[in-house]
Amino acid sequence: MKKIDQLIKNRKVIYALAALAAGILCAVAIFFIIFSNVNSISGFFEGVTRVLAPIIIALVLAYIIDPVAKFFETKVFVKLKKENLRRTLSAVIALILVLTLLTVFIGTLIPNLISSISMLMENADSYYATIEKVINQINSLGFGLHIDLSAIEASVRNWLGDFVNNLSTNLSSILSTTKNIGAVLLNILIGVILAVYILFSKKYLLSGLRRLRKAIFTPKQYESDTRFWNRCHDIFTQYIGCNIIDALIIGISNAIFMLILGMPYVPLVSFVVGVANLIPTFGPIIGGAIGALVLVLVKPSYALWFLIFTIGIQTLDAYVIKPRLFSSSIGLAPVWTLIAITVGGNLFGILGILLAIPVAAILTFIYDERFVPWLEKMSKARAAKAGEQISETDDAPRKTEDEASEVKQDA
Repeated sequence: MKKIDQLIKNRKVIYALAALAAGILCAVAIFFIIFSNVNSISGFFEGVTRVLAPIIIALVLAYIIDPVAKFFETKVFVKLKKENLRRTLSAVIALILVLTLLTVFIGTLIPNLISSISMLMENADSYYATIEKVINQINSLGFGLHIDLSAIEASVRNWLGDFVNNLSTNLSSILSTTKNIGAVLLNILIGVILAVYILFSKKYLLSGLRRLRKAIFTPKQYESDTRFWNRCHDIFTQYIGCNIIDALIIGISNAIFMLILGMPYVPLVSFVVGVANLIPTFGPIIGGAIGALVLVLVKPSYALWFLIFTIGIQTLDAYVIKPRLFSSSIGLAPVWTLIAITVGGNLFGILGILLAIPVAAILTFIYDERFVPWLEKMSKARAAKAGEQISETDDAPRKTEDEASEVKQDA
């Protein structure tokens, strides 16, 4: 009890506890403000993203193209003596190669998608007859559902009518959309040009950042900071690269399966399944549901076989393909994955959903590798200081007794 009283009387301990309580209250207040003003914060970030769009596009392109440029610089043009010429040729050829592959991919995919959508619209009447037949069969089973097809048809027609009327009356919205598309294309063009300059100046930019970090940090802090950025790079490249490869595997496997069984809309369904597979957790469910919905209009047995294949390929993907691709885990618990997807989607939409997991993994890494060791260090320092103060207070009565005995002996 005496030690506890002495600790309570120690003002430094009280100040530390007060600071900790204030920090917790501030953190709670910040989280409350963020979650109660999600729309405002999302609008702010959208505005900032809109302004910085060309720079963001340039950085992303440079980040993607840099490994290809590095390959050409170190493997293909390694015999060139002039470093600037070697770097320039590597960057230009890498950029042309990546843009050519993207153009070929999009140019091949878009016509097939348009063809599939056109076929889907042309066969709408036969699909309507199929739906009507299925609904009549359900009503004849006697479950008491009594689905009114005419009411559904009237609702769909009313919705289409309102949609057409809105398109015809809201010309300003159409013009605004056209303007936005033009702005996006302009941002992409500026981003490509900036990406070239970033690749050309990569050595000088990194050298400047390195000198700045060495001027700010101690050698130990500099090494720790370098490890941190290397870990961030590993997380992003591993997650994004492996996810793209995984999506291609799933999409191509789905296309091969549909071609073998002679199913229609192969490009459309396979593209939807592959892109949806990029979305963590819910993506495969969304892709499978959309594909089955399209195929059930043509032939219900197609949808059944498609669902069976989807369940099988997703099981194989979860237990075989992804563990092979992701050789080391990014270290994120399932609950944090769901929270990251929810928050990222609400703040940044589709892009937030796609990048939520690597960003959350980096935040987890910061917490585990930086924040927790700092807390442990501070806790040990406080405990050591408190122990020294307690030992000093325990030794004080002994010193006074010794001094008193010495005085008596002198007397």
